[in-house]
Amino acid sequence: MTTAIGRMDEAIGASLDRVFEPRANPWRHLGCLAFLFFVVCALSGLYLYALFDTSLAGAYESGRALDRSLPGGLLRGLHRYSADAFAVTVVLHLARELARGHFRAHRAWSWLSGLVLVPLAWIAGLTGFWLAWDERALFSAAAVAEWLAAWPFRSMSLTRDFSTGAAIGDRFFSLVVFLHIGVPLAALAATWVHIQRLSHVRAWPPAVMGVPAIAALVLLALVSPASSLAPADAFSVPAALAVDWFYHFPHALARLVGHEGLWVALAACGGLLAALPWIARHERPPAARVDLGNCNGCGRCADDCPFAAVVMVARSDALPHVREASVRADLCSACGICAGACPSATPFRLRTPLASGIDLPQQPVAALRDTLERALAAGRSPIVFACPGADAGGDAIEVQCAAMLPPSFVQYALRGGAGGVVVAACREGDCEHRLGDRWVRERFGGARAPRLRALVPRDRVRVVNCGTDRAMLERAVESMRIVEGGDG
Repeated sequence: MTTAIGRMDEAIGASLDRVFEPRANPWRHLGCLAFLFFVVCALSGLYLYALFDTSLAGAYESGRALDRSLPGGLLRGLHRYSADAFAVTVVLHLARELARGHFRAHRAWSWLSGLVLVPLAWIAGLTGFWLAWDERALFSAAAVAEWLAAWPFRSMSLTRDFSTGAAIGDRFFSLVVFLHIGVPLAALAATWVHIQRLSHVRAWPPAVMGVPAIAALVLLALVSPASSLAPADAFSVPAALAVDWFYHFPHALARLVGHEGLWVALAACGGLLAALPWIARHERPPAARVDLGNCNGCGRCADDCPFAAVVMVARSDALPHVREASVRADLCSACGICAGACPSATPFRLRTPLASGIDLPQQPVAALRDTLERALAAGRSPIVFACPGADAGGDAIEVQCAAMLPPSFVQYALRGGAGGVVVAACREGDCEHRLGDRWVRERFGGARAPRLRALVPRDRVRVVNCGTDRAMLERAVESMRIVEGGDG
């Protein structure tokens, strides 16, 4: 992720933070919102399917009958608008992950499986419009038939069928129903695959976000009902036609570049996106390493790992522990969160050199303690620890992720003479490693081990989710200096 794109993404999130509570910022919950809209669409679709006539002769009239009843009209609108919302959030989620470079290395699996969801979502939505079998349905079905006939199938029979009405019967409708039900089931399976290499997945958005989102869909369905247009007529061309631009945009694009051009454009775009994990490869930092001599098999590292890279396996040495940690290097993001979770990663240990049960080769806990001791010897106060996502300046002690910092280091710094400690992290809900800001909040709040001990004066500690907002961090540092001065 380039600095310019990263700052643009953060600026959008920061702007929305002024409107929403940071933990309920929709910009940072696009995947959760997409799943919510998918579920709303599926549940409303179950009701509609129970009352829908899936024959060619009865489809249009059953749709009109739904329009005339309040429950039917409301749920039809809810089905339509939740499908639109699903399409929007999926595309935004994809675009944001692309902008942030989340397609490399350990994220490649999620990226590639996520790409599969895009055509599945489009097919499911498009076939839903066809089931209404009105003017819009005929237009869309004919446009798709023309596109399929252009390349690579090279058969004009599909186009003739839709333009003359020939050979379009209940068999065609059975196929459409099968696709409209089967494809979402395939999308659900793809979603399960999509999150397999993530831990502590947030499948649902916070209630403070999800409830208003559903309420907005209901209000939209009541104010602007999703009704059928005039019945499909292969021998009549409407003067104007209202289309759904979220699903029908390829038809307009085909008019601009031609059907062959649309095939080429989609193949080139899809191929490029799928190839990004290999095209944009970069050198991966060393994965975390386990030191069995200091690993007691507690499992904290495995539980806190955001990418399921740490697993617990049967003990392989002579120490009297049942399990030991093992690292899957291909999944490790080198965030150091596991080191921050390890109970042996404490600077108070007298063993020299300091060794932790799990650690990062590029920044071991021993080196972090040495850096801290040099800062204390230089009289630096307050001590500032910062993750790469925070613009903290040259005086800060940088860690790979804010959650890499064991809370015991805060106590160690205060005992060593620091007047206060400031931890500068990514914006809340925006951690590059998914869970870092959450673990810091819970560890320092006493809700998750390893905890910041109760004897540590809380007025001496600040956790600032500042991101690249240097002014926010400077205000926190200045407030800490005021506290220090007040004690003097």
